[in-house]
Amino acid sequence: MQAPKAIFFDLDETLIENIIPIQEVFASMYGEFEAELGSGQRSEFFTALRRGAGALWNTMFEQEHSPEQQLVGCFAQAIEAVKPGAGEQLGEAMLQRFICATQDNVRFHPGAETTLQELRKAGIVTGLITNGIERLQLAKVESLNIASMVDHVTVSAQARAHKPHAPVFELALQRGGVVAAEAWQIGDHALNDVAGAIRVGMQGVFYDPSGKRLSNAFDDLQERPNHTIRHLEQVLELAGVAA
Repeated sequence: MQAPKAIFFDLDETLIENIIPIQEVFASMYGEFEAELGSGQRSEFFTALRRGAGALWNTMFEQEHSPEQQLVGCFAQAIEAVKPGAGEQLGEAMLQRFICATQDNVRFHPGAETTLQELRKAGIVTGLITNGIERLQLAKVESLNIASMVDHVTVSAQARAHKPHAPVFELALQRGGVVAAEAWQIGDHALNDVAGAIRVGMQGVFYDPSGKRLSNAFDDLQERPNHTIRHLEQVLELAGVAA
């Protein structure tokens, strides 16, 4: 692989991971609103929330309202399903609580900090390219002070396109001041990170900590990773940087 001028990383399940499963975060969050929503309504609430969130992801950038406002709407609709009339009052409060709970539930994957520090010392442009709602993703970035460790943070909402679509990669490349052939994307998602990057002319590096996913992760894709790593610090060796 040609030495890169810029290396971009996925955020969730690449640089960082959840401390407890996100389902437990949601369950705990519901418990904080249980007095208003009722103790026997959890299943109905989460069924409605999953339905709304799925629709939101698919049409997020087609709507007039911001993604954050749309997510408030998802919470409000789920609340209405169990307590009619309470959605408008509690929707924003639930979003704020979810952001805080998510922010407190992340930690670095092993080797993430060292890898970012050494790449910066070597003069390689570093950045994040992450899918998601801007307030939510930036809250995670802030909680671990990641913005101070990279040159640029690009959230898909800023490009109005999720990975694997080209606009989010193109925005990150523009911010990094590099062309696609000079850049790598490191990530755990075969389509969003690896295939998406390769389709715009970048190198795609598949992050597979377990070593068990490569055998079938790309079965439905024409693209194959330029390289696969199990530890983030392997990026330094690939890029010709001594840790």
